[in-house]
Amino acid sequence: MLSLLRCEWYQVRKSLSLKITVIILVVASVIFGCKITDAANISNIKAWDQMYLLYFGGGVYSAMSDGAMALLVASLFAGWMIGGSFENRMIQESISYGKKRSSVYLAKMLMYSIVVIMLCLIYWCFTALPAGLKNGLGTADICGNLVQIHYIIGMVAAGSMAYISVITICGVIAFFVRKTGATMGICFVGILFGGNLLASILSEDIIKIVNYTPLGLYRHVLKLDVTLFDICQTVMISLFWIILFWTIGYLKFQKTELK
Repeated sequence: MLSLLRCEWYQVRKSLSLKITVIILVVASVIFGCKITDAANISNIKAWDQMYLLYFGGGVYSAMSDGAMALLVASLFAGWMIGGSFENRMIQESISYGKKRSSVYLAKMLMYSIVVIMLCLIYWCFTALPAGLKNGLGTADICGNLVQIHYIIGMVAAGSMAYISVITICGVIAFFVRKTGATMGICFVGILFGGNLLASILSEDIIKIVNYTPLGLYRHVLKLDVTLFDICQTVMISLFWIILFWTIGYLKFQKTELK
């Protein structure tokens, strides 16, 4: 298992596409964050009653609410890291050399999840960084509990766990499809547009239930008045979904005929 993780980490370090993605995310996030805090945009922020955007905690909350970015990154890397490994026969060769399927699966899913959530953290934090450097954490009447560092850390940690439950779905889809392009398309279109479609046709009562699934779980902590209960609840429910989907993917992988 450790040798497989070292192999995965080596591939990640040498990946040109990952390096390019990191650079693009950092530059784009900082530019976007600076644009939000630009003096010309202040009047719009006040009109929309979104003054929290001008402070670090509120900026992180706003960036994390953009689920499309996380889904895009998850979809791309599910195709590159997992679908691509099937197409390049790296997974097949690992198993032919005597590695257990369970170890191959866990190493691939673990590294994939870590890479995607780290990219998301870069986007979230660097987007909020200009506001934080310029205005600090703000005041309680504007940013609620997000004026306190431990609540910001708790929100980010719990929100990351919630997003990992979605990221896991993309990883499992990659193990089912085993193709780079098809994985990217199914993940992004299926989860993003499928989620939006459900939100538009389902009743409010059913939406409340959906919000306890990976499609809406992150909403429980992405709010200014986030509490310790919200954080703990989100982490525990996220763990349940992560374990469930990882198990489904593993059972499928165990029965997959590798050619």
